[in-house]
Amino acid sequence: MSSDKGADRPAGPALQCDRVVAGYGDAPVVREVSLTAAPGRVLCVVGPNGAGKSTLLRALLGLVRVRQGTVTLGGKDVTNKPLEELARSGIGYVPQGEDVFDTLRVTENLDMGGFILSRAERQARMDAVLDIFPALRRLTRRYAGTLSGGERKMVALARVLMSDPDVLLLDEPTAGLAAELTRMVLEEQVRLLAGLGKAVLLVEQKAEAALSVADDAAVLVNGQIALTGTGAEVLANEDVGEIFLGGAGRGKGWMQSMWAGSAGSAGTDGTVHSTGIA
Repeated sequence: MSSDKGADRPAGPALQCDRVVAGYGDAPVVREVSLTAAPGRVLCVVGPNGAGKSTLLRALLGLVRVRQGTVTLGGKDVTNKPLEELARSGIGYVPQGEDVFDTLRVTENLDMGGFILSRAERQARMDAVLDIFPALRRLTRRYAGTLSGGERKMVALARVLMSDPDVLLLDEPTAGLAAELTRMVLEEQVRLLAGLGKAVLLVEQKAEAALSVADDAAVLVNGQIALTGTGAEVLANEDVGEIFLGGAGRGKGWMQSMWAGSAGSAGTDGTVHSTGIA
């Protein structure tokens, strides 16, 4: 896989945060974080449990108040803007876990993703999204709750594409998935989003798998950026093992242990029913 996976893509707006401080109550969780998610590239944020990864995403989305610093989209200040306004500005979000409506059919899930569009626009956009994810065409009448883990994730990503966002924020899209489905979601679906020219900010606990598909990467520890570089550079960095495991293991071995620890036991649909790492 090329080290410049996002080359020659259409230029869209970048999402940037500059020295962002955010948290709950009086205690900051995210401290002085600066990052850029560029169009046509995957920016992966990894870090140990409790590092502040999901809080960072929620701060970018206006769900946790940014106390200091700024968030900009294409140079426009969107700090602490409501989620609906951000959606209309071109930001899409796939949360961890409850990312589809189980009691709705696939087409109805996609319809929900196009809530800011007119009926005619929604139908045209649905056709375009199904062209992007052709495997969903045979599933359109199925209820989301009857789908496998990988199929559900495809529906979640397709739904967020209904509004044709410029930037996508993905919170642990492989949570609960076994290794084979994890690779499929990251290597096929997430890379596809960047291939469409989207700026993708990916937060992941399965560090080795995520870094292997990332163009750019940052390691978050105790709410602060501890390391940045390309995905390959961070993946190869010996110090990353110490950041995660306090020096227990060097090189790729720590990542394999961490990934195995999150694997749990997989069911017949590839969904993990017991995970060691959230």
